[in-house]
Amino acid sequence: MKITKLLSIAAFLIGSSAYAATFSECPAVGNDTNGCEFLITITAASHGVATAYSITLAQPDQGPFDGADDTLYGVLNSSGTYVSSLYLSSNSDIFDFDGDGVCSGDYGAIPGCAGATGLSGYDPAGVYYDNISPTRTSGTVNFYGPALANGASTFFSLEAQITAPEPASVSLLGFGLIAAGAAFWHRRTA
Repeated sequence: MKITKLLSIAAFLIGSSAYAATFSECPAVGNDTNGCEFLITITAASHGVATAYSITLAQPDQGPFDGADDTLYGVLNSSGTYVSSLYLSSNSDIFDFDGDGVCSGDYGAIPGCAGATGLSGYDPAGVYYDNISPTRTSGTVNFYGPALANGASTFFSLEAQITAPEPASVSLLGFGLIAAGAAFWHRRTA
């Protein structure tokens, strides 16, 4: 009897963790049948500008919704205040839109895309992009009509996954600088 109860609790926990690793902030689009591939959780904002956020990958990773590179992002505002803009930067050209975004019409009628005014096809109703760098590696995602309230969520798509230098690379650079400084100091005092 106790073993059966433990097995049913374990099955519930496994099922719950699988559910918790999918993000319902996005509709099902193309290959992303369980919602967003990534969830951006905004944790701090000042005067409507997001100042801190985390990015979480869905488990299992569904990959790009178009099967190639287009990536579906959900946004959850947990900052305690409203958010009207989110600046994103990457090593890849995430804002190099080629016309097949989530609201392009290539994936049928997507909830949230009706009334979208963006020209890129990557931004649903209430979202638009600006301040896109010449290299297309950074830009601002704006939330309007109204701004994203605390606890609210929305979605958008970008041309690729956001990539950044690995934290280990930064640590190794720091250790390298320390080692170089120590070698310089040793030569100077010897």
